[in-house]
Amino acid sequence: MIEKIRVSLWDLFSFFLSGFLLTAVVLGHLLYLGSISFVQLKDFLFTMPAAQALFVFPLGFTLAGMLLEPIANYFDRWITSPVYELAFKPKQKHKAEELMLAEEIKYLGSLSGKIENPYALCKDYVETKQLSTTFMVFLSRYGFYRNVSFLCIACAVSSAIIATSAGATSKGVVTVVAWTFIAFLFKRRAEDFYSYQAPAVYRAFLIDKLSWVAKDKA
Repeated sequence: MIEKIRVSLWDLFSFFLSGFLLTAVVLGHLLYLGSISFVQLKDFLFTMPAAQALFVFPLGFTLAGMLLEPIANYFDRWITSPVYELAFKPKQKHKAEELMLAEEIKYLGSLSGKIENPYALCKDYVETKQLSTTFMVFLSRYGFYRNVSFLCIACAVSSAIIATSAGATSKGVVTVVAWTFIAFLFKRRAEDFYSYQAPAVYRAFLIDKLSWVAKDKA
């Protein structure tokens, strides 16, 4: 049964790698606060049997990523994206192409004009027919960078709390500004990949559905 499990790029980027980064951030904070020592961490890693580590770590990172993903998703939807749109001009990469392709698809077949947004239908069709994996590359990279952006914001908040409790306000302000700046860099990169995926889905759908007939030259 295990050999039938399929691992997608979304699982790799948005769950496994994001979970790895989350684990690294948590361990970094625990080491900095002195809750655990580097020696204890090293002893734990080197005393664990290799066969057990090959099972526990991938599963643990993936589970951590699965717990992180919905939190990052809702945080991005309700907080990061509104702030981002106010502070920066959102990129419109491939937007014109996306609208043009969507308009073309709306009037294909017997459902002509009945589907307002054909993206979900086209995505399901492309996935079922396995026409293209390009859009999944874009989608998984979007999810990964969105999760990293959330982790940077979380680091900014924790840095502010740690600096305030230690009485290092000026240092805390610099750290918070740095983490916030990095967070919005990753957010901007996530938006880049988000703008790529819809046109990729529409192109794969149209290539499969349309008949391309060369016109005779006059």
